[in-house]
Amino acid sequence: MRCLMCGKEIGSSGNFSELLLEEDVLCHACRRRWIHRSGHTDLNGIRVDYDWDYDSDFSKCLIQYKECGDEALKEVFLYPLRKKLKRRYRGYTLVLMPSSHEKLEARGFVHLEGIFEGLGLPMLDPFEKCILEDQKQLNLKGRQAMAHGIRLKRDQALPKRIVLVDDVMTTGSTLRGALSVLDQSRYRIRIYTCAIVTKEKPVPEQGRKTGLFQ
Repeated sequence: MRCLMCGKEIGSSGNFSELLLEEDVLCHACRRRWIHRSGHTDLNGIRVDYDWDYDSDFSKCLIQYKECGDEALKEVFLYPLRKKLKRRYRGYTLVLMPSSHEKLEARGFVHLEGIFEGLGLPMLDPFEKCILEDQKQLNLKGRQAMAHGIRLKRDQALPKRIVLVDDVMTTGSTLRGALSVLDQSRYRIRIYTCAIVTKEKPVPEQGRKTGLFQ
């Protein structure tokens, strides 16, 4: 298998650590450039789990995938984490955060669907970005949703156990918008984002040892 980033044959370097790592779609050299920072934070009282630090290497790969249309990279973000995430969210439905209509048309694909489909869990794409309109005609929930430019698609029903998922959490605005639309008393909600923007100084080599992704 060749590394999806550099194209080199995985394992060809003779690096013993690479041979011991769980099967991956990136070689050891490319993967170790990413800062693995499994952790959690809080958003509106709901736990947000994440696994990567949003650094320059992660950012370059994400831009290459979703803005340059390199769909072959869809597996690199969660491939070594699949078993862990599948166990954690068994019995839940993954709910994708929306992109604007303009972004969807430009890309020609739903990038989050590609990132998360490898988990083998049910997925829904129930939200949409919307143009702000006259809020005088809206109820409270509608006004809250419009404040974030997000709403549920017409006649969209959600299961009781859901995980709101995104690629990166920066300000959390999109996730807050999704939460504002939902009647949280009706659902058991969890949140997962692949990466998070943090002001903390990355810890070298954190999360880069054999067996971390189990």
